[in-house]
Amino acid sequence: MSGFIVDLLEGIADFFTDVWLLRRQREARGRASNRWGEDAADVAVFNGWVIAISILALAAAALLLFAFKLPLWLSLAPIVAGGVYVGYRWMALVRA
Repeated sequence: MSGFIVDLLEGIADFFTDVWLLRRQREARGRASNRWGEDAADVAVFNGWVIAISILALAAAALLLFAFKLPLWLSLAPIVAGGVYVGYRWMALVRA
């Protein structure tokens, strides 16, 4: 039970850290600051997309590796592509 509570507190701290980091990066780039609620909503949507893309990339990699018997280095392509896309979306979120 204590592991669940620690994980929950870590998730909450991570979320607030993400919102704070987003606000600091926007401020450093000279962008207009939003309210905390708007930035929190943006980070929540971004985190949802990251989770969905991670699940899809891992499923695609497993499919390529086990069903189509492709080599490991080629099967990791969806994971790399997902990571590049997530990085691109983070940069777009910071620029918004």
